[in-house]
Parts: sequence; structure tokens; C-alpha cells
Amino acid sequence: MMLHWITIEEVLVDRAKPFVWRLVAASVCLLTFCHLARADSLEEQRNRYAQIKQAWDNRQMDVVEQMMPGLKDYPLYPYLEYRKITDDLMNQPAIAVTQFVRANPTLPPARTLQSRFVNELARREDWRGLLAFSPEKPGTTEAQCNYYYAKWSTGQTEAAWQGAKDLWLTGKSQPNACDKLFSVWRASGKQDPLAYLERIRLAMKAGNTGLVTVLAGQMPAEYQTIASAIITLANDPNNVLIFARTTGATDFTRQMAEVAFASVARQDAENARLMIPSLVQAQKLNEEQTQALRDIVAWRLMGNDVTDAQAKWRDDAIMRSQSTSLIERRVRMALGMGDRRGLNTWLARLPMEAKEK
Repeated sequence: MMLHWITIEEVLVDRAKPFVWRLVAASVCLLTFCHLARADSLEEQRNRYAQIKQAWDNRQMDVVEQMMPGLKDYPLYPYLEYRKITDDLMNQPAIAVTQFVRANPTLPPARTLQSRFVNELARREDWRGLLAFSPEKPGTTEAQCNYYYAKWSTGQTEAAWQGAKDLWLTGKSQPNACDKLFSVWRASGKQDPLAYLERIRLAMKAGNTGLVTVLAGQMPAEYQTIASAIITLANDPNNVLIFARTTGATDFTRQMAEVAFASVARQDAENARLMIPSLVQAQKLNEEQTQALRDIVAWRLMGNDVTDAQAKWRDDAIMRSQSTSLIERRVRMALGMGDRRGLNTWLARLPMEAKEK
């Protein structure tokens, strides 16, 4: 009886095998077909995308409008949307730009679109609309200047002046869009004269001679003597000693002299080194200010081509210095020379926190 049941089971299994294999084969074919269908679909989308770009380049906008809706599921579709928005940015409503930026937060071009549209709203002089579109400070300098000008235009003067000051204090030339903001700031009487001088110093430090000249030329008539001296110094830092002797000693003139002195040291460290006593006397420098000049030259005397006198002067200057980075540079120099005794000397000069790095 047992054998009879086994025989029936075997028969059933044998009969089922062809069906199972047909089912497996059908499944494989179905999966393969689906994969090929997806591949064909993706290839078709690529081709349509290329056709749309070509039509766009040829200004065949009727073709673009007809084909774009069929690509909404294509991964690169947002780039087409971006192009559609930016090609006609001057006529775009804020809501369209906002929706696009929110829908595509990781799309690289979308990250700059907000600043571009801020500038567009500024062109329209839609100051309230600008602040509604961008409640927070935008990313680019040009857009920030328009943003703070919008603050001023809508009566938020304190925020506008703080923004103007932050944008002002740089040695770089700022975009033309900033001129309006700086003009109303200056006209309000809220621009600190020290901020004006500080920007001249920053421009001098950045080597932006053109900006130094422009800023100095805008100084009031009673400052024309110092303005002329600044312009001369910016055009030729080697005139630093003349500048120091012919201008009254102030914090500003000392700072300008230090910036020019650094430029001289880059060109001729020995000339700068010998100049220090005269600068100290002419600008009445204190010990801290004098040491700043020594540090500048010491950085330039780290090579193997220095004379014994220069090396002795350099080490004496570094021994007095409070600059951790300069002392660390001298430690590395001692290591490179295999100077064990010197290494111990300079390590002892390092602050504890620097030793623990």
C-alpha cells in the first residue's frame, strides 16, 4: 500500500515538472522583456531629450513645447525646466521660481537661481516682492547688496546699514549693484569714517591698487594731502619711508606703512630689514608694532642663502616674537638642519597648546 502511494506521488511530480519549467521560462522571458522595455524607454527618453535641446538651440520653441511634457519622468527633465525659467527670467512670477527651487533643492543650477531672481526683482525695483521672495540673505554678493537696498527701501534702515558695513569691509572691488547701497549709506551720515579708512587698508593689503585709488579720490577735500600720499604709496610701496616721514603718525598711517612694508619685504628682505629703525622713528611705533615689522622680515629670511648677520638678526627677532606660526616655522627649520640644540631652544619658546598639537 505504501509503495502504491509513492508511485502516485512520483507520477504527479513528473507530470508537474514540465509545467513548472514552462512557468519559470515564462517568468524569465517576462522579466527580460520588461528590462528591454525599460531600456528602450530610457533610450527613447535620451533621444527625445537630445532632440529638445537641439530644437531649443535652433529656437524652435513650438517643437520644445510639444515634446517637453513627454519627458516629465526623465531624470534630466528639471534641467529643461531650469532653462525654460531662466530663458525668460524677466517675465517669471516669483511663485514659479519659488516652486522650482523647492522642488529641486539639490539641482546645482537651482542653487544659484534664487540669487539670480533676487537681482531680477531688483531690476524691476520690486523691493517688497524681493524681500517676500528671499526673507533671508541670499548667497551672492550682488544679490546681498540688492537685498540690503531693499531693506533700506522698505524702511528697515538699521538692518540695511549693518549689511552695508559688512559688504563694505573688503579689499575686493564689489559689484556695481552695491553702489546704490553704499551711496544711501554714505548719504545717511551713518557710514563710520573709520570704516572708510579700513577699506582703503584692506584694498592696499589685497594689492587692489585700483580700488585704493578710487577710494582715496573720494575722500573729502580736507583729506587731499593724505589721499595723494595714499595713492602714491599704493602705486609704489617702495615709497613707504617717504610716506612715513611726510604723513602725521596715526593708527591708520601706521597700518598703511606696515602693509607697504610687507610688500617691500617680499621683494627685498634686506632692504626692508635696514628700513625698520627709520620707520619706527618716523611713525613713532611702539614695541609691538616694531615687532610686527621684524616678524615680516624674519619670514623672508628662512632660506639657505642668508648671511650669518641676517641669520643672527632673524633668530634674535624670532626670540622676541609672540607669533606661534613663526616659531613653529623655526622649529621645522631646525629639524631640517639636524640642529638638535637649536631644536630644543625653539621648542622651549612654543606655547604649551602648540606643543600638544
